[in-house]
Parts: sequence; structure tokens; C-alpha cells
Amino acid sequence: MVLIYGSGTNTIQVVWNNAGAQSVSVNYSNSSGCYAGTPTVFPVTVNGLPSAAGTITGIAAVCGGATGVSYSVGTIANALTYVWTLPAGATIVSGSGTNAITVDYDGNASSGNITVYGNNLCGNGASSPAFAITVNPLPEAAGIISGPESVCQGDAAIIYIVPTIQNATGYTWTVPPGATIVSGANTNSITVDFSPTATSGNITVLGTDSCGNGPVSPDFAVAVNPIPDVPVITSAGYVLSSDAPAGNQWYQDGILIGGATSQTYTATQSGEYWDVVTLLNCSSDTSNHIIIVIIGISEPQTGSISVYPNPNDGQFTVKISSLKQESYNISVVNNIGLTIMEINDIVVNGSLEKNIHLRPIPSGIYSIVIKNRESMVVKKILVNK
Repeated sequence: MVLIYGSGTNTIQVVWNNAGAQSVSVNYSNSSGCYAGTPTVFPVTVNGLPSAAGTITGIAAVCGGATGVSYSVGTIANALTYVWTLPAGATIVSGSGTNAITVDYDGNASSGNITVYGNNLCGNGASSPAFAITVNPLPEAAGIISGPESVCQGDAAIIYIVPTIQNATGYTWTVPPGATIVSGANTNSITVDFSPTATSGNITVLGTDSCGNGPVSPDFAVAVNPIPDVPVITSAGYVLSSDAPAGNQWYQDGILIGGATSQTYTATQSGEYWDVVTLLNCSSDTSNHIIIVIIGISEPQTGSISVYPNPNDGQFTVKISSLKQESYNISVVNNIGLTIMEINDIVVNGSLEKNIHLRPIPSGIYSIVIKNRESMVVKKILVNK
């Protein structure tokens, strides 16, 4: 004990240096200098401050949103209670005021330190060493997906993208039935193939990391439209008709005919015609081809062309004479406009005879169509067996 002031008076102030059982004694004298025979003794129990807190134990790396995480410190001498401090977003859910606590972390909790010190009526003990906590966050919510909202069955290499998801180390996508991610899985940009049987549905994505999954993106609806059936075309004179009631587009010799989008088309010049049907931006394969020969229209020719014998039994010869080297295509068309044989890229330089064998074929009238880059000649033959 150290006497601070008041010596020789009836009031003193002291500092107690040691804990334990202590006492204060006082005596007095009269004007004659005589003291009382026995000093008055006042017993004092001096309580010590809490000892310094030791090292905290527990999990140093946690995930945002983790719950029930335990931390503890050894018993602190002279402590009546324990005072803990935690990182922002962390909350003591049990054990407050003791040397063992359970902590919950918010989804957006921050990394920081945990400390503890003992406390009693006399004050606070020295704090523990800081126990560093690393809070690994969950991925942020996925944003809006971008890409085509309408595709065709059988479409390939269709790209869908979502903005980078903060804190994500991976991406988990879902695609409609019949669709397949062919590249980019686990990234923010995927390439998708839609099978011929794919159906409409939603695309979604969410971010992942070692702590788990982030919130999923809004649904991105994709309409998967069927490919129209291949049209079948027929001819009546110069009028071509499609069995498809809508979506028709007519072609002549491989060139789109502007404005020819009705179910029927009337040919105005000789040529090879076909149809393609497009519905909901999805196009069919080309129809069967029909060759129309406009009677009375002069066909340009280079050299001469003949077919013999005529009539024949399905076996005949096409003779082509040319003043210069030319490449020809030969087609055989039946009486309903269907091509039953085609021979391409026949090179003629002078004269060439090409034997054609159609047997077995029914008897009837057939058109032999001989074309080069500049002209087309149609010869009729009679097959009679």
C-alpha cells in the first residue's frame, strides 16, 4: 500500500499494490501526546485486475453467411466477465460474457480481428492478441443474360453472355431441353447448340465459389421454333404451286425471285424452279425442283445439241458440239417436273457424245435439259418399251 495523502488527518487516500487480504490501522493522540493503547484496524480485501487474455482459438477463414462458428480463450484469472470484439457483420449468438462464444456471419460480413479481455469491478485486463478472420464472400447476384431470344431447332454456335459476377470463381448454367453447351461452360460466355428436337425454355446462370452459390440470374426465355416441313411443289402449265400455305419464297436457277412469296407462282421464263418455306425466321430445306420450258422463247445456243434415238427404250445418246470449250449439265425431268437424273460438269471442246441409261423407267415423255453458263436447251424424248 502507498499512502497518497491525508497522513496525520482523519481521511487518507491510498493505492493498493497487491491483491489479497490487507488492512488499514489508525491511532490517535491527545494534546498531551498520549496515544490510545490499541490502534483501530480496518480489514480490506484487495481484488486484483483480470490477468491478460491469452490466445484465441477457432476458425480463421469463414464464408459469408456462415453460422455457428465457435471461438474460445483460456480462463482469465480474476475476470468476472469477458468482453469480445468482432469484425463488422459478425454477431455473438451464444456465450456472450464467457470465454467461449458462437458467432454468425452475415452474407456481407467483413474480414477483421477478434479480440477479448477480462473485466471485473476493478476494471479491464489486457486484451488478447488479435485473431485475424478472413471472410470469403459468396458470389454476387447474377445479372441479365444477353443473346438471341428466338432460335430454330438445329441451330448451332449460339452465344449467350452474362456480365462478370463479382466474387465468382465459376458459373453454373441451365439451358432449355435439347440444348447443349458446347463451349464456355463455367465461364460467363457460353456457346449453345440446339438439337432438332430442342424445345423452348429458360436459360439461367449463377456464380459459384468455394463458399457456395450466389443468387441466380433472372430467367432468360428462349423460344425454340421448329424447322418448317420441306415443301412439295407441282406445276400446271406455267403455274407452280406449293403445298405450304404460308412462308413461301420462290427461286429460279438458284436466284431468289423478289416478291414471289405466295403459295403459287407463274413462271415467265424458262428455268429451274424451287421453293423454300420460312416461318418464325426458320427456313426449310429446298423443295423438289421443277424445270419450266416456256414455249416460243428462243434459247441461246453455242454449237449444236441432238438426242438420239428418239423414241428409245430408256437408253439414248446426247451429242453436243461446241465451237469453244464449255462445261455443260444434263438433267432428265419426268412429266410431273421431277428431276430423275443429273450429270454435271461435262466438259466439251469440239464434239462429245454422252450415253444416258435410264432403264428401268416407265414409258412416257421425258425432257432432256442441257445447260451451260449462257444457254439452256430442252429436248423431248419418248421412252417406249
